[in-house]
Amino acid sequence: MNKNYIRCLECGTVNLNQENCSACGAILDVVLKRKLEREHKTKQKIKQKQKTDKKPGKIELFLKNGAQHPNIILRILFQGMYYIWIFFALLIGGLISLVIAAAAG
Repeated sequence: MNKNYIRCLECGTVNLNQENCSACGAILDVVLKRKLEREHKTKQKIKQKQKTDKKPGKIELFLKNGAQHPNIILRILFQGMYYIWIFFALLIGGLISLVIAAAAG
């Protein structure tokens, strides 16, 4: 059996054939440490993605549902209203960003 002396990066203690430091409990195996960090980062990315996934607003949902109406006249009316709604939302968002950019200098 090989004797592997590993110096702990956290406290500097020399350990013999161990995965965790006997003094501070830090992980000594670099591959295991990187694997745990990678898993932690993927969990954080999943949580961040779930936070950013927004449900559509009530008006947008109403207009989208109306755009799938079986009556062709109502469907065209709702589609037109939906596109007008999106246009004004983009216009107002652009104006807000323009004001903020002008205020920032």
